[in-house]
Amino acid sequence: MKELINISGQQFYYSTIDQLIERFSQKEKCALIIDNNHFEELIKNGVNIIGDNVNQIIIISGNMNAALIQLIGKDVLLMAADDFIQAAHFAIFGEALSANIICCVNQDENSVKTILSGIEV
Repeated sequence: MKELINISGQQFYYSTIDQLIERFSQKEKCALIIDNNHFEELIKNGVNIIGDNVNQIIIISGNMNAALIQLIGKDVLLMAADDFIQAAHFAIFGEALSANIICCVNQDENSVKTILSGIEV
């Protein structure tokens, strides 16, 4: 997991699903920005961190019905975004919920950092 940028007191990280799961040996609340195609891997390998560690999921997808069904009974805020920029804005607006934002997305680390650097708060 790599630190990317701090925006208004929120620390953004770039991560794979495996790195995300390994990080949570202790309870810590964070938001997760995730591409739809990575969501199944999260459910398969790390569903236990949802609610306890991940309290907000922002899924980049036009349709979050499949995600919603798999999260029934979990204490998590689920939001859908059209693209990474919109997802980052949702995370920033949810500052009261999470100080740490972890990005598991299709873009490479440098692209994500460049996008986040261009966001005006």
